[in-house]
Amino acid sequence: MARKTKRDWYVTAVKILRRDGPQGLTIDALCQSLGMTKGSFYHHFGSYEGFKTQFLSFYEHEGTLDIISQLAALPTAKEKLHQLLAIIVDFSTKFPEDPDVAMRVWALQDTAVAQTQARVDGRRQAYVQSLCAEITGDSALAATSARLLYTVLVGSEQMQPPIVGADLQHLFDECLRLYNLQ
Repeated sequence: MARKTKRDWYVTAVKILRRDGPQGLTIDALCQSLGMTKGSFYHHFGSYEGFKTQFLSFYEHEGTLDIISQLAALPTAKEKLHQLLAIIVDFSTKFPEDPDVAMRVWALQDTAVAQTQARVDGRRQAYVQSLCAEITGDSALAATSARLLYTVLVGSEQMQPPIVGADLQHLFDECLRLYNLQ
């Protein structure tokens, strides 16, 4: 059996969540998908709750905090905002079955997941709002524009089929134009 990293387990968990929903995310399903034993699972995580806690932390860091860190080196808020939207559009093109959709479904059924999703949503919106405030100098306008941009993102993921790539970029560009953030 090939060694698997914790990241391998997490990526597989996202695939299972997308395919089978939260009820399908079991130790058996994870082990079967990865060709690993339950002993390997327990070695990495100790328990299902241990796995879930670490998985939620991975989701929060990789999908939010790591991206914000990547943008820190850019010199202006406008460049950060535009690069953030470019990252989102690129991700939507490469991975139209975004993990956020599956996480939001799971959040409807699990308090710990709901708390993580609320924290992720709050951090993402606050970051975009801070960029918009720096660009416009208007905190009320920044709050509204950040909420609209984030609503476009979440709504585009929920559409059937999802709005991705150039179509998503067009929606973002229109929001930027409306709020003079281009």
